[in-house]
Amino acid sequence: MQRRPGLTRWILAALLALLQAAAPAQPVRTEHVTAELVARQAVVAPGATLAIGLRLQHIPHWHTYWRNPGDSGLPTTLAWQLPAGSRVGEIEWPAPRRLAIGPLVNYGYEGELLLPLRFTAPADARPGSTLTLRAEANWLACREQCVPESATLTLALAVAAPDTPAGDTALAPLFDAAAAAAAGALQGWRVEAGRAGRELQVRLIRDRPPGAAEPLPPVAVFPYAEQVFDAARHAVYRTDEGYAVRLALAAQAAVPARLQGIVVATAAPAPWGGAHRSAEFSVALREAAALALPPGARRLDTDATAAGAVSKPAPAAAAGAASFWVALALALVGGMALNLMPCVFPVLSIKLLGLAQQADRPAALRLHALAYGLGVVLSFLALAAALLALRTAGSAVGWGFQLQEPGVVFLLALLFFAIGLNLIGAFDTGSLLPRGLANWRARRPAVDALGSGVLAVLAASPCTAPLMGATLGYAITEPAPRALALFAALGLGMALPYVALVLAPGWRHRLPRPGAWMLRLKQALAFPMFATVVWLVWVLGLQTGIDGAAKALLALLGLAASVWLIGVLNAASTRARMTRAAALLGTLMLLTWSWPQPLTDAGSGPAAARESGAGGTTVAARWQPYGDAAVATHLAAGRTVFVDFTAAWCVSCQVNKRLVLDRPATLADFDAAGTVLMRADWTRRNPEISAALARLGRNGVPVYALLRPGQEPLLLPEVLTPMLVRDALAGP
Repeated sequence: MQRRPGLTRWILAALLALLQAAAPAQPVRTEHVTAELVARQAVVAPGATLAIGLRLQHIPHWHTYWRNPGDSGLPTTLAWQLPAGSRVGEIEWPAPRRLAIGPLVNYGYEGELLLPLRFTAPADARPGSTLTLRAEANWLACREQCVPESATLTLALAVAAPDTPAGDTALAPLFDAAAAAAAGALQGWRVEAGRAGRELQVRLIRDRPPGAAEPLPPVAVFPYAEQVFDAARHAVYRTDEGYAVRLALAAQAAVPARLQGIVVATAAPAPWGGAHRSAEFSVALREAAALALPPGARRLDTDATAAGAVSKPAPAAAAGAASFWVALALALVGGMALNLMPCVFPVLSIKLLGLAQQADRPAALRLHALAYGLGVVLSFLALAAALLALRTAGSAVGWGFQLQEPGVVFLLALLFFAIGLNLIGAFDTGSLLPRGLANWRARRPAVDALGSGVLAVLAASPCTAPLMGATLGYAITEPAPRALALFAALGLGMALPYVALVLAPGWRHRLPRPGAWMLRLKQALAFPMFATVVWLVWVLGLQTGIDGAAKALLALLGLAASVWLIGVLNAASTRARMTRAAALLGTLMLLTWSWPQPLTDAGSGPAAARESGAGGTTVAARWQPYGDAAVATHLAAGRTVFVDFTAAWCVSCQVNKRLVLDRPATLADFDAAGTVLMRADWTRRNPEISAALARLGRNGVPVYALLRPGQEPLLLPEVLTPMLVRDALAGP
């Protein structure tokens, strides 16, 4: 009887599959992951290529990492021992997910995972034999804490004749899912990438512009390069041409010439079509002066595990969660609340003095109030424009950024000191100005009111009022026109109480009539100015050291001597004019010599100096300096962390510190809750702290964040009380 080769091959293939199934490689179970080597098909022909993979089954809430783990972590690796003549390709990484871990964002996987590879059998493999593959697998399993794990895994593959059919195993759907999650081609799209400073923007542009109503799912960008990009800085915008994704370089990372990675659709269907939900790209980074968002840009949310931030911002300030009009309303209220902050009191007291002086001239008073309001709004817009321009250029700055510059603090100390001298009658401003300019100023009193509005904003900029922090955090994520509108609303809110008081006739009638008491009030208001000078010199000392503070005090002394001498020499003689000119020249030389220089020793930072001076070594030892890595370590160990984002120039920060945070009762509450205390000092520019504030949806200080393992951060109000802190610690 003639033999049937086809039937024989089918019988042989079935027997080999049975043998393979009868002696499968045993999975290795660790505390957090079950690992095994698997194959799509039961047999392999000599010289043929077969899809194999590392199968990892994570216990709930634990994860392992992608090829680029993100801000922390390690990628999974395989070290092979293969039969002679065989080879295994690199891992074909499926698209990962963004996983927020404390202040960090990592790239990884949860649940069931297959990391596929291509195995090529030896060309001389003998049919009927078995090829044994052995691999040493290493991975890092993490939840709040991380545990390095490993396993020695084996996979036995039966060798079949070249023309023997090879059927799929039961794990074929797992391979199909991994293939769909692997990166495909970005068909119908092109990619552009620009860099301004440390900020990057990736633009995904469809060849055919999408319609306004066409659904485009959120996407996420995953760079290939490790430790080059700040994984937590990730903002996605839908634009008229496709997408814009804002990224940032990590601190101290070298600038790459190209950006390579994948873009992943976090919801179906993928906008580039096909079976792949991720697509690979490689694009040169071009330098730009600024990174403006494309037309029609509006913020998109990523999927639940891709929040990309450790923030729990106020609902109305969360990007993409609340309307722009609600944010405008909150900005208005926050600006009004700014008038209650301690840093604004000295300037407001002068405004009330001006209100009393002009109470009997309603028309002049109304012009005065409107000019003051205009000065406030314009100053907010100027600060906002500078802030947005610096951030676009790559500077890690936020609200109050100007007071991180010692030169600005020095000039403000001189200005407030001069105002104080003027209030006590040491000199008259008009006597220092040229006659023509003095006459022009006298005819235009609204100019003084405008200047006082500018001064009020300069004094207020170290403070962040309730609702204002969330609004500022929202504003910097919006396009420039909307951001400027929000800052204008803050300025309008700050000016509104004073303007309303002036324009309401009933209030003016209750003011006392001008008299001798006003001179005494004017002189008394000099002392809040001098107190402000003391605070500014203290801030300057923390920024520049004791020598810088001493030079500033000498500059103040020289300024006082100069204005006294100019006041004494008020005659019009040639000798008097020459003496006054010499006094002004000497003052300028003294100010030039006194110009502050920042400290260069990072180890003598402002935090240590301030703590040792304010609360002694006992309190200073309780607060650790902030660091992203330290926070992640504490959270991984299951500890709760309270972070005080502060600055020496922030008056609200200092008030909260002395009245609440450094009080023995509050420290005892922290101890009882087992809380680690960390202080993020922003007195001088610190990109790491700026990035942490941005991830919390904030742009200024004070910010108080309670970080618990496995939970979203809890942000406390800008104005603290012991009860607020106690309730936060007692919460779930």
